[in-house]
Amino acid sequence: MARIETPREGFTGRGVAGLQFEDGRAETDDPAVIAYARRHGYTVTDDAPPAKKPAGRPPSKK
Repeated sequence: MARIETPREGFTGRGVAGLQFEDGRAETDDPAVIAYARRHGYTVTDDAPPAKKPAGRPPSKK
């Protein structure tokens, strides 16, 4: 779960992707919303560690 804080301090209402902000804060798990918020100046605090990317394919044995 990531916490998103608006650049406009104390904002309460609907914001990014329909998130309901209360006193400038909201939470979401949606990676697209999190990425959007980061690109547009929101403060994003991520409580979960980043997901591991799968390693590439192992070399083929011939």
